[in-house]
Amino acid sequence: MNNIKQYEDFLAESKISEAKGIHPAIKEILSNFLAENPKGTFDEAKAEVKKKRPGWKLSQEDFQEAKEGM
Repeated sequence: MNNIKQYEDFLAESKISEAKGIHPAIKEILSNFLAENPKGTFDEAKAEVKKKRPGWKLSQEDFQEAKEGM
């Protein structure tokens, strides 16, 4: 039996990749937080996001991106 696609190609196409950039709702929360707390820490921002969007796991990468965008 012949494969329609090579196995490696199939795996490469079926991998889930993370979207680029910060989710707009999270970006807004972080922007507001950082505007009020310019020296806010990652842990403080994480708590703020958790309070406003329960279940969302803020990444250090998203926090840094938001902070650099200010």
